[in-house]
Amino acid sequence: MYYETLRTRGSQSYEDRLVLFVAGDDAEAKAVVSGLMDEIGFAAVDTGSLRDGGGKQQPGSPIYNQPMSDERAREILSRIG
Repeated sequence: MYYETLRTRGSQSYEDRLVLFVAGDDAEAKAVVSGLMDEIGFAAVDTGSLRDGGGKQQPGSPIYNQPMSDERAREILSRIG
């Protein structure tokens, strides 16, 4: 996410939150990071392992640097596998 969006678009309202994506091979670490995302006003969306999920977040992917809702993020992720 672009730093300015990260700085200004966090929301206490769960209905208005943008997503931040998380990927990793350690479920406990992903849970901690997801909690921090929640604290700053974003919805965490898990894209999977570092290999698979990290690849989905690379420049040029449909979710890279695109502010979006949880619903939209899950829709796109379902299409890209």
